Amino acid sequence: MRFLADENIFPSLVSHLLKSGHDIKAIQEFCLHGATDDTIVDLAIKEERTIITFDKHFGDILRYPPQNLFGTILIRIHPPLLEDILFAIDNLFQAYHANTFKGRLVVLSKQGYRIR
Repeated sequence: MRFLADENIFPSLVSHLLKSGHDIKAIQEFCLHGATDDTIVDLAIKEERTIITFDKHFGDILRYPPQNLFGTILIRIHPPLLEDILFAIDNLFQAYHANTFKGRLVVLSKQGYRIR
């Protein structure tokens, strides 16, 4: 599976996922700093990538229906400590193959995750 890291995702998280063997690109690689959510969605669809973000707007299933996307992983961990995020995302990826995320919204929290 291919991932697209929104600009609010820590570079160290992107590096961690790359080192773990995931195909991930950061929005900055496309020179889209400050891009609108719609632009990010369009890019993710074009690139067939699952969006990884902290932006709660991507959790709006009426605006961004999960079935129209290659998946969204919405990180809702507060405070957003890197150690907690890495632990949660690694647990998610151990439990589910990345292809599971296509057409789904995954809300990742410190306590676990829910897949919609």
